[in-house]
This record gives sequence, C-alpha cells and structure tokens, in this order.
Amino acid sequence: MLIQFTIENFLSFRDEVTFSMVAVNSDSQHSDHLSQNEAGEDRSVLPIAAIYGANAAGKSNLIKAINFVKELVVEGTRTNQSIPVTPFKLSNHGKKGSKFELIFTYQGSQYSYGFKLNKEQILEEWLYGIPKGKKKEVKYFERITSTSTKKETSVEFGTILKGKSPAKGVNSKRHLNLEFIVAGTRYNQLFLTEAIDRSINILMPVFDWFKKVLTVILAEAVFSDLEVGVVGNESFTDFLSKFLNSAGTGIDSIATEKVELDFDRHFLDMPKSIKDDLVKELDTSSEVMVENSLGGRFLVYKDPNNQPFIMRLSTRHRNEDGSLIDFSIQEESEGTQRLIHLIPSLFMLKQKNEKVIFIDELDRRLHPLLSRYFVESAINCRSKGNQLIFTTHDTNLLDLDLLRRDEIWFVEKNKNGVSDCYSLAEFKIRPDLKIEKGYLNARFGAIPFFGNPKDLGWFGCEDSLAEKAN
Repeated sequence: MLIQFTIENFLSFRDEVTFSMVAVNSDSQHSDHLSQNEAGEDRSVLPIAAIYGANAAGKSNLIKAINFVKELVVEGTRTNQSIPVTPFKLSNHGKKGSKFELIFTYQGSQYSYGFKLNKEQILEEWLYGIPKGKKKEVKYFERITSTSTKKETSVEFGTILKGKSPAKGVNSKRHLNLEFIVAGTRYNQLFLTEAIDRSINILMPVFDWFKKVLTVILAEAVFSDLEVGVVGNESFTDFLSKFLNSAGTGIDSIATEKVELDFDRHFLDMPKSIKDDLVKELDTSSEVMVENSLGGRFLVYKDPNNQPFIMRLSTRHRNEDGSLIDFSIQEESEGTQRLIHLIPSLFMLKQKNEKVIFIDELDRRLHPLLSRYFVESAINCRSKGNQLIFTTHDTNLLDLDLLRRDEIWFVEKNKNGVSDCYSLAEFKIRPDLKIEKGYLNARFGAIPFFGNPKDLGWFGCEDSLAEKAN
C-alpha cells in the first residue's frame, strides 16, 4: 500500500509537497475503510482518495509525477539519453534537482525509496526499509553521483545488502559483486533499475511494487489488455458485462467476434511495411493489438494451425423482441467507452493481488451519478490492501457519507504558479457540514476565481453592431 508520496521541483510543484494516505486518528467515520497498522503501530492507511482542484491547479501534475517515477524505475534510460524530467519553470528552481520519494508497504515489508535528479544525471538515490517481522528501519543503500565531468557514482550499502562481514567468505563475494554493479551504473540510470538487471534479488520486491502494483491510468488512456482479458479470463468478462448492465448503459453483455485475418478487408489503408512488421511480430508473439484507420481495435493472433485470426469485442443490446444485437465498441457513446476502459481497474481492486491505482480525471465523460456508483463500487468490492486514488471535478463525491475527511484532498495553485496539496482533515468542520457547498463557496480553496466578465469587452457588442447596421 502507498503510505505517502513526496515531490519537489517538478512541473507546477516548486516546493516540497507530500501527499499522504495515512489516516487521521481523530476521524472516526468509516472505520471499516482502514487498513490497521500498515504504516506502523496504531497508524492506519486509507484505501481511497479523491483529489480536487481548479483547472491547471496541478492535479494531473501529481499523477504525472507518480507516472514519471514508475516509468523511470521500470523502463530505465539509455546511454547518453537525457532524463525526461520537467522542473518548475517560473523561477530559478529549474536549476535545482527534482526530488521524488515514496513510502509504501509490500508483502509485509515497508520501504522508503527516493531519488533526486536533473535532466543530465541521478544526483542522489536511497532505499531504506523495515523488513517483514522487524520493527527497526535499516539501510539498503545510499547513492551519490558527483556533478564533476567524470560523474562518478558511489553507493554505501547497508548490512542487509552487503552482509555482516564483507571482508570474509561469501559475503565478501557479494560485496564485490555490488561494487561491480556500482561501477557499471550509468550516471543517468537508477541504481535500483541497474541492480535488478544484474539479478540482485533482495531488491526485487521494491522493483515489483513499481512494475506490478503501481498502476497509473491517464485521462486519455485505454486499457490495452481489454481484449486479452476478455478472451483469457471468464470471470473478468462476467464482471465487465454485469457492471455495464447495472450502470444503465443499455449493454446486456460483452461478446467476441473471431474471423480469419484479411488485410484488404480489415486493414485496407495499412502500409505494406507495417503489414510486414505485423506478420513478423506474430512469429514471435502469441498476440498483437492493432488499430485500423477508423479507430477499431483488433487482437491479431495465430491459431494452433498457424492460421492468423483477428478478434474484436462487441457490445450486445436487446432488441424489442428480446433478441441480442451486436454493436462495435466505437458505436457506443464516449462515456460508455470511457467506462469500459475504467472497469478493469475495479476488477483489479477486487483481486487479492496488491494494487495501487491512480486515475486521472475519473469523472471524464461520466455522469455524476455514474462517477459515484463507480467510487462506491471501488470501496465495497476492493480486497484488503488495494487502493484507488483519483482526480476529479465531480463535487457530487464531496460527501462525508461516502468518504472520510482524510480521503478528500485539494490541489491549489498560488499567484506565482506554485501548486500545493492539502487534506480536508486539516480543516475544523462540523460533522453535518455540506462539504460540496463549502467547497464551491471557496471555504477550502482549490477552486477557480473568475474576473468580471464585463472586463472582456464582449458586453454591448450587439448594440454597436446594430448602430453600424443602421
């Protein structure tokens, strides 16, 4: 589970800002939401958080920050490649390094991992943790890379990595191996990523948390494995169909259509070079996702006889006589299409495998009642240890009957373009306060402030045009 995330000097976040999923002990509402002692003795972690703020306040930048960390850890960098970090631009902070740190739990252990960097290099990197069954935090490693021309990297290892007696026997070999990895770590590469490439298995849980647990869904993202999930997982298909049906979309169920691949029919406008690449990819992959010029998505694969087929999803609606009629996904409304690609996140939250899911603009193209239904489902169907964190403008969700005070966050940007984030739990409010009304009345900040529309010079245009016509 995510305990907290700290960023500094990234996009609109100039100063150090911490987003926390630690519950406030003074809040007694929805005690069933809490995961007890996940952040330490008598400290509970929350399963859900809603993030509000005006347009351009920095909500999406918070999501982009977590996505940047995930991609840098999992994908790494190439030799001589600049690091795609975007520091705060409206002051001289752009010359400073950007800082990211996450504290999270995974498989019974707690980790604190972070780094500081600029576009050229990793400046600092560190990993501390509390191993499963222990109470004391230990150091895994601390890394520093010099800013000199040589950009030399040095790493100080804790006992848990190097062993208790690095001068003797097997522990000496382990220490020498670690030093060898340090020597091969490029100045623009995270040591964590490099160590995983070199099979330092003790660090694998940390890497796996970023790769397998942390999931980021950007505002325009689609679920890339939707077709694969429907084909390979009957329970997922059943969950998808039932949720769409219960959400009032008019969809009765999800079906698949399998036909033999015909490039001239299905991909008429596809250049020959891309067709050739697709055929080559099928020789090494069991399936390939392809889109045609009309936006249709197809799963291309080969059957046991090495014959290429395509499969695409369809939605089924009931006719007046009760029979089922197939529609393509593209024939559904944009809101329904958005929902289809969000439902897999609910299914993931329902599983026992740990998941921390970030969704940017949850309410995008969704009716307010549908957004609430989605959030209620996320709270009620989740497995212990799973979390959903989302940004939204939907004030319908600002309801203490739905969320705790510490599960509601705001992002606000000041006149200097600097974003800050804070929780509703920081405000003293009555239990019966209508949070939605208070938010729209600017009691908690994080809303847009408009100038006088008459200052735009648009009013009175009709009169002046009438005078000219006369």
